[in-house]
Amino acid sequence: ERLSGQGTAFAIGLLAGSIATLAISSQTKSQRSTTHTPSEVDSSSSSQPHQSSATIQQDDTSSSQQHPLPDEIRSEMLSRNSLYFSSPTNNGMQRITNANILIVGLGGVGSHTAHMLARAGVNYLRLVDFDQVTLSSLNRHAVATLQDVGLPKATVLCNHLRQICPDGERLVLDPIIKMYTGNREKDGAMMDPPNGGEWDIIIDAIDDVPTKANLISYCAKRNLRVISCMGAGGK
Repeated sequence: ERLSGQGTAFAIGLLAGSIATLAISSQTKSQRSTTHTPSEVDSSSSSQPHQSSATIQQDDTSSSQQHPLPDEIRSEMLSRNSLYFSSPTNNGMQRITNANILIVGLGGVGSHTAHMLARAGVNYLRLVDFDQVTLSSLNRHAVATLQDVGLPKATVLCNHLRQICPDGERLVLDPIIKMYTGNREKDGAMMDPPNGGEWDIIIDAIDDVPTKANLISYCAKRNLRVISCMGAGGK
């Protein structure tokens, strides 16, 4: 018997988030030569030319939604994760909290994946999706409610994740309301890592097969690690 849309989305998103977290925590220094310094996304930064008001919904910019978290509070929030991912010989938790992750597709699977990675302590999440929340997607989206119908999925997801971690340096959210095409002229700097760094993992949660194939091909040609997920919307 087929799983419900919500159950399928949660299961696939949970699995994708778990694999990504484990992959990042087990990276060696040779696999990642640069360390990301947390910083808030800045639409005027030359390293982020893809951000334009026509296609980008900036990370929840209201100052009332963001405030720094003391070290002891953030440490307690991630204490259970640290038990699993850190040891005297492997500081996997530090790699997770320095990680740069790109998620393309924020539907049933991608929203659950982003939700889990934010809770795991990942530092930088670029969230890409051109679509809006619909009534039919409420059965499987990780955080959307009836009030969110008609709003961009990237915006809705960022607003929720910011409530989990209000510290804009410990969790940098970079929403892009735009479709990935594989065409540099159309995509701009969508695929460029932040601050001249590297992507630790790219998550393909696209439900369109040709677009999914384009993204996987892009990653394969550049030797980028990608986790490709199947769709939860029956496609």
